[in-house]
Amino acid sequence: MPYLGLLNKDEVLPPQVPAGTTVECPACGEGMSVVRSYNRGSTFVSRHFSHKGGGKGGGSGAGSNDGGCSGESEMHHKMKAIAYARLENDYPEATIELESNLEGRIPDVLLEFPEPCSPYGKGIAVEAQYQNKGKDKAAVVEHYLDREYSVAWLEEDAFSTHDVDLSGILSVWPYALPDRYETEGYPDVTRWLWQEKNPTVEMEIPIPADYWMSFDKSGEWVTIAEKSIKRRGSARISRTPDGHLTFSLGKAKGWGESESLSVQVVPNDVLKLRSFADDLERKAFGEDRPSPEECDPEWHELSKRWFKGSPTVTAWITAALPDPDGDSDVVVTLWKKQKETERVAMRVESYAAENLRDLADLLDRAFEIEKS
Repeated sequence: MPYLGLLNKDEVLPPQVPAGTTVECPACGEGMSVVRSYNRGSTFVSRHFSHKGGGKGGGSGAGSNDGGCSGESEMHHKMKAIAYARLENDYPEATIELESNLEGRIPDVLLEFPEPCSPYGKGIAVEAQYQNKGKDKAAVVEHYLDREYSVAWLEEDAFSTHDVDLSGILSVWPYALPDRYETEGYPDVTRWLWQEKNPTVEMEIPIPADYWMSFDKSGEWVTIAEKSIKRRGSARISRTPDGHLTFSLGKAKGWGESESLSVQVVPNDVLKLRSFADDLERKAFGEDRPSPEECDPEWHELSKRWFKGSPTVTAWITAALPDPDGDSDVVVTLWKKQKETERVAMRVESYAAENLRDLADLLDRAFEIEKS
């Protein structure tokens, strides 16, 4: 579905064009009309363009009306258009603009309510992130929250073909309370609640084996621990119905879809997972990260560890830079080969190394309990 057109030689998105207007396809030059947002069964289809004459060629699928035109919308344009259409559908009473200035910052999409409402405040500022990883997320979010606007920070994996998951909106009201240094004039009880508290005390208490075994659920998979390594992506330790321990990676792929892969692990794999986490911290996010000149042109491998696993399955985990010449994200991939090779790959955040190290410690403890 096209999301980018030309009107009087200017680039336009579907929300910027009134219904009934004809725009030009930047790829094939043919005319396109506006298709309003609609629901196809339980699926939301965002406002988009459609070739009037079916496009050049023989057709690209039932109902597409885009023929053989090979032009694809630039991804950032498409993300903004889909976010606009979704907000327009969900909040028909609000005012929505593309790239409207909000006191010094320009969100990709800005929604404003007629009156502030809970929990979103004055409105919602949308940042559709595609490849621009240099933006200071904390500063941008703080700017919008300080002005009583909620924030939807949308990355590529939040989008499906023609819809977007807006469940992760960071709403204003939990962040609208004053900090403890701005409580003059409040009742004494409120000021007391905001005072500095004593630091929490943390203690490590071994779990008795009998308690561990009380959670045995014969015939079921049991999750032992799960740690986040990216937004909507995690690593997990589980126990199978036949008593084996597994390590897995899983991520959300889009609206209601997910992908995961599990591999069996043994006690010797604890050290391998821990050393992989150390490599990830140093080589991916630390001082030992290689310069572009030291890297392969594409998919430069930073670390690889082979798991012992099971006799009939080969399993390993890797960390790599897809595009070493740019400010590339780090991709962690879990591999599994029996007859065919399976894999799950995801771009990870800097906290992934620490969380994988924590999982390695928990896995070590799980094996100790199993032995006892």
